[in-house]
Amino acid sequence: MASASNDGTIHVFHFKVQPDNLQEPTVLPLKVLRGHSIRSYEGVKCIKFHPKQPWVFSVGKDGKLLLWT
Repeated sequence: MASASNDGTIHVFHFKVQPDNLQEPTVLPLKVLRGHSIRSYEGVKCIKFHPKQPWVFSVGKDGKLLLWT
């Protein structure tokens, strides 16, 4: 799981749902990716995971398309 932010960062998490629905899911932060600049108070606009590879693509307000491996 990952989240994009207007501060120009991407946060990548490990997410695990518990078999017992009464327990909270486990969310562990793995990495913070920094590479986008902030433009007009906006940073990362969109992120997508590659369907087969462990890659993340991101697009920012700075006009960059980045591949994270």
